[in-house]
Amino acid sequence: MVQISANVQRAVALVVGCLCMAIAGSVYCYGVYIVSVKKHYNYTQSAVELFGSTSNFGISLGFPAGMMCERFGGRWASLAGLLISSLGYMLLWSTTLMSHFYSTKSALQAVYFFVAGFGAIFLYMAAMTTNSINFNPKHRGKIVGILDASFSAGPAIMALLYGKIFAAGHVHDEENQNLGGFYLTTAISFSVIGIMGVSFLNSHPYEGERQIDEISLRVNESTIAGTFEVVGDTGPPIRNVTGLKLLLRFDYHFIAWSYIFCAGLQLMFQNNIQTYLKTFDLEEYTTLFGTVNPVCGVLSKFVVGFVSDMIVTKVPRVALLLIFNIVQTITLTLCIFFSDQFVMLVAALLVIGLANGAVWCLTPTMISEFYGLKYFGRNWGATIFGNAIGGFVVQQVYGWTYDNSIRIKGATDCKAGVHCFTWSFAMAAVLSFCACIFNIGLLQYQNDIKNRQSRTQNEPRTEL
Repeated sequence: MVQISANVQRAVALVVGCLCMAIAGSVYCYGVYIVSVKKHYNYTQSAVELFGSTSNFGISLGFPAGMMCERFGGRWASLAGLLISSLGYMLLWSTTLMSHFYSTKSALQAVYFFVAGFGAIFLYMAAMTTNSINFNPKHRGKIVGILDASFSAGPAIMALLYGKIFAAGHVHDEENQNLGGFYLTTAISFSVIGIMGVSFLNSHPYEGERQIDEISLRVNESTIAGTFEVVGDTGPPIRNVTGLKLLLRFDYHFIAWSYIFCAGLQLMFQNNIQTYLKTFDLEEYTTLFGTVNPVCGVLSKFVVGFVSDMIVTKVPRVALLLIFNIVQTITLTLCIFFSDQFVMLVAALLVIGLANGAVWCLTPTMISEFYGLKYFGRNWGATIFGNAIGGFVVQQVYGWTYDNSIRIKGATDCKAGVHCFTWSFAMAAVLSFCACIFNIGLLQYQNDIKNRQSRTQNEPRTEL
């Protein structure tokens, strides 16, 4: 009876965790109303790019949230997320009541977007850490895939709601869209789902997880000597690692820098979907594009999570990630020359959405497998912080290149066609290529370890 009760509570925690991930992910639907913000307050492109950067910076400060989850649990982290994010969106709602005042106070709006994003990471980490320890490690890829799929579903749902309800038919006059109503609805949603997290995100660790997590390996019972065998593709048999020891590991840098580069360029694309479409007079597709991109992430995370668990003993997770990044690099390279073609934009939309799903699903899974679950919250949180820096730099460079591409003095919109995005797509293609190099480095590192282990096991034993 007790076991059944624990399983039911795990299932409820997973469902609530999915809701927490969805509302946290809604921070990334900024791309469907970025032009509305720009027109509503008469901001430059650099200013509105800053808002996307600061909200991403907030949601990428995962270290404090991870530490809170480790020390106090998911319920207290949910409470923190509820309070902080609701405050951030209520402050954003207040800006719509004083548009004239905030038209010259863009820095204040940047702070509000940061607060909203910072609250979201507490709900994200509460859901991720709680559910990661609640289930058998052999299902970890599936659990992370389901949670991260929900994270992508959030912006898809909110983008659809914004386009159908809050855009209110103002396709070409974005300054008249109902920004205030959207901010208020988002604040209420964070409050309701946060309360659910406080109530149901309980930890019920999987039996035997402690033994598995502490050594990250199993004993091969076929020999009296008890040779060590790596579980899955977790690499060398190591104990839980964090802090300076983690930073000194080459394999961690292969994982982290690949994630930072990919997440940064994908954020740039997602946050500027409406900007791309407006440049080519395709605003009527904003809602569709803003919904399809995260839906691709949902499908990718769900499928990749399940498939990687099924083939992990034969195909390392990083090999799957490499395939997605290669396709992404090719697509971004083509966008440098053909971004004014509708078919090319659709291809980029789909490919980047799928690659984004793979990155956000496989990276935390590998970190938990390589370095243990004991410090997973802080390790993954610290890695996400790298995305804060990377995302900020990439978006600011994008805003600068966009503003400098405007050929009409005093204008705020670039209408020069493919010229508006040449350098930003070139930057994205280079970053994606570098991510591929890091993926190859990690794959080679894993192969070298397996070869050494194979030689060690095949060496003849000296009998005394």
